[in-house]
Amino acid sequence: MSVIIKKINNFFKTAIKTDVDNVKNQIVLTDRQQQIFDMFYIRKLDINFIADSIGVCPMVINNELKNIRQKLIKIID
Repeated sequence: MSVIIKKINNFFKTAIKTDVDNVKNQIVLTDRQQQIFDMFYIRKLDINFIADSIGVCPMVINNELKNIRQKLIKIID
């Protein structure tokens, strides 16, 4: 697991609602990225479940999460 992923996961483990709301207000996400963000980081759902729910393959979810993380790390750092 990369350092970026560990840092973001640690943020969400210890974050309170106001911290998450601040991040969500600062980040610009597409509609699909917003849906994936909420399902993965807020609701803690599995990548395969998210992929089935949205109707895409898990690789698409992984690629979107990579893009989301690149945006998140700029805010969290």
